[in-house]
Amino acid sequence: MLSLAIVDDCRIAEAATECLRASPYKVLAGVACECDDGVLFLRGQVSSFYLKQHAQEAVAGVNGVTQVVNEVEVE
Repeated sequence: MLSLAIVDDCRIAEAATECLRASPYKVLAGVACECDDGVLFLRGQVSSFYLKQHAQEAVAGVNGVTQVVNEVEVE
C-alpha cells in the first residue's frame, strides 16, 4: 500500500507537469517534475535563463509545493 505522502507527491508532480504543459512556451512541456515531501524538482534543458525562470514561476503556486529546486540546464 502506498503511503499518503507518496500519493501527494505524485499528485503534486502531475499538477506541476500540467502547469508547464499549459505554458505558452511549449518547450517547457519537456521539463520533468519530481516531488519529494513537497519539494518539487525541475529537470531538463531550455534555451534561455528566461525560460528556466518561467518554468520555476509556473509551478511555484501548485498546491502542496513547499519549495522548488530548479535543476533545469540552459543550453
